[in-house]
This record gives sequence, C-alpha cells and structure tokens, in this order.
Amino acid sequence: MRSRNMPTSMKLTRIGVMVAVAACTATASAQSDTRYRVAPLPRPNGVGYVSALGLNNSNQVTGGAFIDGQTRPFIIADGQFTVLNQVPGVQTSAWAVNDKGHVTGWMYEWGVIWPQAFLWDGQQNHWLIDPHDSHSYAQGLNNRDQVVGFYYPPGGHPNGNAFVVTDGEYYNLGGGQATDISAGGIVVGQSNRYFGATAVWTPNGQGGWSLTPLDGMLATAINEQGTMVVGAGPLVSYLDTAVLWTRQGQSWVRTDIGDWDPNTTSTISTDVNNAGQVVGNYESFVDNDRGWLYANGQVTWLTDRLAPESGDWDVVAASRVNESGVILAEAIRQGESSAAPVLLIPDSVTILGPRGDGAGASNELIAVSAEPGHRVHFIYGFSTGQRSIPGCPGVFAGVSGPQIIGSAVADANSEARLRLFIPRAASGRTIYLQAIDATGCEVSNVLRYTFR
Repeated sequence: MRSRNMPTSMKLTRIGVMVAVAACTATASAQSDTRYRVAPLPRPNGVGYVSALGLNNSNQVTGGAFIDGQTRPFIIADGQFTVLNQVPGVQTSAWAVNDKGHVTGWMYEWGVIWPQAFLWDGQQNHWLIDPHDSHSYAQGLNNRDQVVGFYYPPGGHPNGNAFVVTDGEYYNLGGGQATDISAGGIVVGQSNRYFGATAVWTPNGQGGWSLTPLDGMLATAINEQGTMVVGAGPLVSYLDTAVLWTRQGQSWVRTDIGDWDPNTTSTISTDVNNAGQVVGNYESFVDNDRGWLYANGQVTWLTDRLAPESGDWDVVAASRVNESGVILAEAIRQGESSAAPVLLIPDSVTILGPRGDGAGASNELIAVSAEPGHRVHFIYGFSTGQRSIPGCPGVFAGVSGPQIIGSAVADANSEARLRLFIPRAASGRTIYLQAIDATGCEVSNVLRYTFR
C-alpha cells in the first residue's frame, strides 16, 4: 500500500437517528487506475485441490475442495476455511454465495449417479427437490435466496430445463440452463445447454418469467441491478468471444469486449458488477492463459494491474468481481508450478458490503486496505455528491450530506471493522456507504445499498 502521511482530523456531524445497513444491492465507484494486491485463499492441511467458484460482497468465497478422496463444499471468511459438513454427499460442490453467507450448489451420494441441488442457510442444509424428484444442478443465488440452475423434469428438454426456486417452489423456465439471477429476479443463462442462444428471463409481474433471446452462446452472469449481462458472444469460429449486453429501455445492446483473433484465441466474460467492471478469461494457442479486466471501454491484463508487492504473481484466470471491485481469480507465484485461488483486493481503502443476516440482526461493516493504526470513519447518505473533508485539501467524500455511522481503527491486517445492529425498519431504504481515512486523507469507493 502507498504511504499515507498527511495528518488531519475529520468532523462530520451525526444527524438524527443512525440508519443502519443490511445485505442488499450495491454499486461501487470504478477507478481506472486501481492496483491490486494478491491475497491467497487459505488451504488447510489435508485439503487438496481447491476450486473457488463464488464470491459475495463481503469477500466470502465458496467452492469445492478435494478432501480424503471426496469433493466437499466450503466457505472462506476472514482467512478461515470451513467445510460445510451439514451438506452430505461424496462429490459435493458449492457454486454461489450471497451476502448472507448462504451457499448453493449440488451433491452426489454413494450409489446415485444423478445430483441434487441444495441451499445451505448458514446453519443447515435444505434440499431443493423438484416436484418430479428428478436430478438438479444449482448454479446461481441472489440475496433473496432465489436459486437458479437446470434440472430434468419428465417431458423436458433432453439437455435439461432452466429453473428458478423461490421459497422452495420450482418454476420451470423451459429448455436450457440458468446461471445467475439479479437482485430483482432477472435470470440469465442459455436456451439450450449445448447449442442454444443466450437467454434472459424477466419477471412478468404474474408470478412467471418471459424469455428474451440474445445473439450469443451463453450468459454467465448478470449484475445486481439487472442492467448488464456478460458471457460468450456469437460464434465466429469454434472459439468463444467475450461480450457485454447493456439494457437500454426494453432492448439489450451488445458490446464486443477486446480485439481478439477468434481463430486462435478463446475469451469469455465471467462476471460484471454494477459499476460496469467486467472480468474474464483468455486462452490461446499461441500465448499463456490470462485473466483480464474490462473497465471504461478498455481491456487490461490483471497481471499488469498488480501492486508492486504482488509483482511475483501472474494472474491466469478471473471468475468473479464484487461490488467493491474485489476479484476472485487464479494466479501462479514465481517458482511455483500450479495456479491457486486468490482474491485481488484494491490497494487503497475499500469498503465492502455489510456482512450479516440483514434487518433485525447484527451486521458488520468492513473496510480493507486501510493503513494499520489509522482510524477509519464509516459514513452514509441518501445520494451521491461532494463534501469536502476538513484538513484534506482537494479530497472529497462521495456522499451528499454525509452522516457518521461510527469508526474503527485498522488492525495489522489493514482491516477496520464496525459491528452494529440493523433495525427491521431499514428494509426498503437505499443509502450510499463510504469509508474515510482522514489521517491519510483517503476515501474509499462508494457503495449503493437497497435494503431488503
């Protein structure tokens, strides 16, 4: 992290009763000059290969780990690796984690060749058994615990039907697969798992979803606001090409990402956040694998965006980006032969999404990449704007009419944490959150939250 040595103090007035925050929709301000530090994910003794697949807004990670000859689901939080033993099975993997720390995926058990989708609610497992008791694969999850994936009901498509599960009830979207679901319930995927077009299913206001096909092969992710979709575009050769679809009114407009040679290079967009930051993978017959970031109309290799202290790493893939701009990736360290899952964390003060059970419960605000020993103030407001920070000429908070929630001193891990109770009355409110290190005259990204 860069040096922060401009002493000052900040005096922002607390106005009225503090409005707390809950896990919900978020928007991060994008910075084109962001540098990242590499944070390897933990792998305890006895754990073999780790496949990290899901990332939420408070930097919790999920996936599958090879343990004692089996694949087991896990969740990583604050450097702690926890196997989800509540989910049985001999080959079980988690695919997505929401801001409540709930996890979805699928499992196989001894003697059974077909899998079963599950939802782990932080305490116990729930089987997502469809009405026909067929086999099912869960792939995406939002903060309302709506799960999407594909399954095989009688009379369905031979390659499977896409589904949404809400409160344990299945809704059949028709042939294809669903890969992700926005906060508002917009579902993306593919109309046929092998040969179909990119698909967007939008809630129709009558308890169902309406299908909109797009000119691509597969949608891999949709942002939380439901305004951007990424994936693989129209097939030019037999290799994938990365694309972004942006909603404009009732239409979706396609943007091709990068200037790749479709005859030698395969590229795919894997995730997008509300700020329009897109991450993806690059594979080529003539070059090494690479992870990339698309922002402000430009593609950059993530290896080239690493901070000096992480210069001995090479980023070979990127799978997720959250609303604070933290990226879940795979990277190889110099002198090592295989890639490992890592988080790429912005190398400047960054506020994460609140961690906890939402309204009516205790939650935690977390700021990362703060200078150890510096006091970090957490502020909120009801709109974005500019507010000068006393003692910091030319430095502005990005929140209009900011009010202080509280403060915390950054620890040796460069993290400042503030625990607070979220009143149920916060449901349905939208605020903007920011962290400020007034000692170093540094402000974080701004996060937009809609309370659920």
